[in-house]
Amino acid sequence: MELRNHYANLHNSALSIINKEGFSQDADLDNPMDLRRGLTLLLRPNLQVKEAFETFIHKAQHILPDQYFYQAADLHVTVMPIISCYEGFSLEKLDLDKYESLIQKALEGIGKIELNFEGVFTSPSCLIIKGYPLNDALTRFRQNLRNSFATSKVEQSLDKRYKLVTAHSTVVRFSKPIEEVNAVLALVDAFSNHKFGQQAFDQVEFVFNDWYQRKSIVKTLNTYTLPFR
Repeated sequence: MELRNHYANLHNSALSIINKEGFSQDADLDNPMDLRRGLTLLLRPNLQVKEAFETFIHKAQHILPDQYFYQAADLHVTVMPIISCYEGFSLEKLDLDKYESLIQKALEGIGKIELNFEGVFTSPSCLIIKGYPLNDALTRFRQNLRNSFATSKVEQSLDKRYKLVTAHSTVVRFSKPIEEVNAVLALVDAFSNHKFGQQAFDQVEFVFNDWYQRKSIVKTLNTYTLPFR
């Protein structure tokens, strides 16, 4: 119930902004000079969940044909941004073995991460599918990561932007002005309780990435199997 309230608060806060100012656009989506890079731990939806997500994405494409839609290969749920993207970030500066050690320590005792995807909400600049943990694996893994990295001296930015408590997947971003505001909000409302399906994630990916997790840029550094032993 707490996470449902959190999603509702995010949605209602966005509606207040949208009703006053309309939707906003992400100017960097079409910017070839966007060189922000970082490190992330994430989950990849399986084919069944991806296809369910795409039912919503295709509906959105009919209303918003010129916006940015996540490709199937780019869909993900963020477990933790280890280093939030910034311009000038370079893998060559890091000792990746130290990161591997910290992540593996945090994974000890973590089983499959079970999530239920149900409903959609909006932010001022994107449309997002809501995910709900069905067990405590995600919460425990995140807290283990915080504890593990808190005592380390490696570069990291865990919880620097905000404390991550959701299990969402962003599927649409706005790159151009939107005139069909009411149509977008009606679509979100129609999918507000839509059941996209459940998944027991048995892998966590550690990746080098851009802000949008584009496959053309993402480099998988390691894949961890759950339960982790």
